[in-house]
Amino acid sequence: MKPSADRRARDDFAAHDDTSPAEVPSACQAHDPQSTSPFAGLDAAERLAALDKAFQHSPELDPAPPPPAAAARRLAAWLKQQHRRILKTCIGLGVLAVVGWMPVRALLQTSSTEAVINARLITLRAPIEGGIARLAPMTVGTEIEPGTALVSIVNPRAERGRLDDLRRLGDELEGDMRTLDLKRAELVALQRDLAAQTQAFRAARTDQLEARLAELASDIAGAEARRDEADQALARASKLDQAGTGTRVALERALRDARVAAQALLSLNHRKNALEIELMALRRDGVYVGDSYNDRPQSLQRADDIALRLNELNAEIEQRKARRVLVRTELADEEARHAERAGASLVSPVRGSVWEVMTAPGETVNRGQELVRVLDCAGLVVTATVGETAYNSLHIGLPARFRFRGETVDFEGRIIGLTGVAAAGANLAIQPSSLAKEPYRVTVALPELAKPGPCKVGRTGRVTFGR
Repeated sequence: MKPSADRRARDDFAAHDDTSPAEVPSACQAHDPQSTSPFAGLDAAERLAALDKAFQHSPELDPAPPPPAAAARRLAAWLKQQHRRILKTCIGLGVLAVVGWMPVRALLQTSSTEAVINARLITLRAPIEGGIARLAPMTVGTEIEPGTALVSIVNPRAERGRLDDLRRLGDELEGDMRTLDLKRAELVALQRDLAAQTQAFRAARTDQLEARLAELASDIAGAEARRDEADQALARASKLDQAGTGTRVALERALRDARVAAQALLSLNHRKNALEIELMALRRDGVYVGDSYNDRPQSLQRADDIALRLNELNAEIEQRKARRVLVRTELADEEARHAERAGASLVSPVRGSVWEVMTAPGETVNRGQELVRVLDCAGLVVTATVGETAYNSLHIGLPARFRFRGETVDFEGRIIGLTGVAAAGANLAIQPSSLAKEPYRVTVALPELAKPGPCKVGRTGRVTFGR
């Protein structure tokens, strides 16, 4: 039998033995050789083995099991006495489970070995050569907004020959335009006067022709009267000649007078027709018909010459206007180019902070020289390093969480770059090559950190990948 069973047997024997302490010595007397005790001739070890065997098979030595109600009462009493200790034990076990689960969970998640807040570095270079005229009051770390003027450059030796030529040409064109406008105004006034003079001459000529027609009408009436008188005289002479009382001479004279009177009347009618034609041409077409002048009077001819000169002058003015527009366009372009060459102002293209100032007021700079470096705080990212096993489980777009060192707030983001052991972009403020614990590099975008506020470039933390 095992030692624990021996102890239990001895305890049970001690609890159920009816032998009084006074009887123990008599039992010990069983060593007597003449005694009939079963322990006679046995040593102490043999006696103990015999006792164990006897107790094991003795049904009266087995304790009676307690009744169920009594056991439940004893259990309830024990729980009532120990409830505080049991409650404290349960709470301790719960806290131990939670505290123990957090490190285990962290060990099971894929996370970075190093992580640092990073941002693009924008370098502002001199667009022209010249001197630094003004430098905004700024130091490293100064927060700036988009459009903030940082550096002003002035180049007093910028070439302006073309600009001066265009300005001179523009002034000449303006002077020519003023002269041409004055000439045109004078010609228009003269043309107006000649038009009035021509109108007056036309009206006077019309009145004159009408008067001459009236005069011819009177002459025709007199000629008709003379023709009638000549016809009557011829008729009388013919009768006298037929009667034999008249002479031949008188008859011929009467005949001649009748013919002259008829021709004179016919001549007057032709003259009347000519005047009517002249008057009709003047009234209908404005054409002057006569022997002493052509179809247009001198005033009208001068008006025609002035109208021709006005047309030529208007064409020249339009040409000068077109040329002036062209010169003004070239002048504006040249002024813009000269302004770019003569001076420049560098402004911040993004919201960020000043990372480095590499110039000072009064310094002479060359074109393309670096002047200011600005952090793009609107595009903050996290540059992290991971082991090879973790790197092989990542992919672009995978969710990630970043937590600053010593804080408990997580910032949600996603992976936007997996460069591995290759060299990352050189325009970052903190070069990924400076993170040397692991060779595999990951870039994580954090939209929440890109909100307006202090630029946290350089702060370290830990990136956990996955949900």
